[in-house]
Amino acid sequence: MALKHGIYILSLSLSLILVGPTLIWAAPGDSALIKSRQDKLRDLGGAFKAIDDELKKRNPDWDNIILPNAQTVQSRSSYLLTWFPKGSGPESRVKTYALPAIWQKADDFNKLGKTMQSEAAKLSQVAAIRDPASLKAQTIALGKTCKACHDPYRSPDYEKENDE
Repeated sequence: MALKHGIYILSLSLSLILVGPTLIWAAPGDSALIKSRQDKLRDLGGAFKAIDDELKKRNPDWDNIILPNAQTVQSRSSYLLTWFPKGSGPESRVKTYALPAIWQKADDFNKLGKTMQSEAAKLSQVAAIRDPASLKAQTIALGKTCKACHDPYRSPDYEKENDE
């Protein structure tokens, strides 16, 4: 009886060792975390695009378009570096455009993320002044910061699949 019980425990343990990592990789929490990250990044990008588009108009709508979207860019970017915990990349087996380089070159990614946060704060400050030329210059600076991160850390498949 003890031998039979021991074989059962050994068999169960071996099954958990072989199957366990798969269960962890495909955990529902990973899907929710990645979807949340993607939604927040889309919000951030959409807010930035709304500002850029509004600045092309003769009379930009500061109160309803520019100022609230500048605040969205700043607030979203302040959490940017918390959206990429280890295990939330391609190894999660959830579709993500985040490249493994995010975690392999974490120091550089974090540096770029902090630059993004700084440029987003400047965008919000410049928007409050309501000077179109200054805001256009800051959107260019912020856009360069976004590109500096997208190029090495986001899959080129994103552009192919998302009309960017």
